[in-house]
Amino acid sequence: MGRNGYLQMFLNVVFFLLMEFRPVVIGGFFKLITSIVLAYLLAFLIVHRTKIFKILASSLQASRISGFPALVGQRRIGRSQTTITVPDAPSLSPLFQRPPPIFSL
Repeated sequence: MGRNGYLQMFLNVVFFLLMEFRPVVIGGFFKLITSIVLAYLLAFLIVHRTKIFKILASSLQASRISGFPALVGQRRIGRSQTTITVPDAPSLSPLFQRPPPIFSL
């Protein structure tokens, strides 16, 4: 059996596998391509997110959407200052009732 015989046998096996498992091979290939494209798109969005947000904000401010410039302006001013009081030491209220101990025999 010469070189052509082995090549023909290899091509027959490959053809048979592609015909038998065609949905698996094609579906797996498209899933691989889709996941790679999604990963590159996500990486691009993460790297250039500030530029994208600036372009979006400027285009929305330039458009005639009512109320959007006010929202962007409020966010740039800053958030409202709220004071949160935290007690110094943890304490239980007197009405708190503990469950009975597990090993109280």
